[in-house]
Amino acid sequence: MKQADLWPGTAVKWRKIKFTINSTWQDGTVDLWDERNKTVIENVKASELEVI
Repeated sequence: MKQADLWPGTAVKWRKIKFTINSTWQDGTVDLWDERNKTVIENVKASELEVI
């Protein structure tokens, strides 16, 4: 997966759980939004994500 494919609002899987990308950063990390728990998870490496 190319990092360029990741944009805020994109649905992804991280550790087998569905999230939505909240923010993307130039250092190759993203912030994930967990709608079910109303939580933002910060600084996840983009290389660990699977676009769904």
